[in-house]
Amino acid sequence: MPICANCRHRWSFRETLRAMYTLKPTMTCPNCKQEQHLTSASRKRGAFMPFLILIPMLLNVFFEMNWLTLIGGMLLVAVVFNLVYPRLIEVTNEEEPIW
Repeated sequence: MPICANCRHRWSFRETLRAMYTLKPTMTCPNCKQEQHLTSASRKRGAFMPFLILIPMLLNVFFEMNWLTLIGGMLLVAVVFNLVYPRLIEVTNEEEPIW
C-alpha cells in the first residue's frame, strides 16, 4: 500500500482503490490532504498491467475456448489486477518523469 511522503500515513486498500480510479493524475492523501504523485516505477507497472487482459485472448487463439470461458478468463484477470495493483503503488511529493 502507498505511504504518504508527507505524513507517513499508510493508505488502506479501499482508499488506494478509490484514488486509483479517479481521472486526476495525482492522488490526494486521505490523512493530510496533500497531493501525491505516482513514482516512475509505479507508472511503468501501471502501464503494463492492462495488457494482461490479452492473455485469455491469446489462449483462445491456441486452444479454441468458447466465449463464456474467454469472458470468464478476462474477468478473472481484471479481478486479480484490482487485488494486486494497489499493493504495488508508490507515491512521492514531486512528479517524476516516466523515463
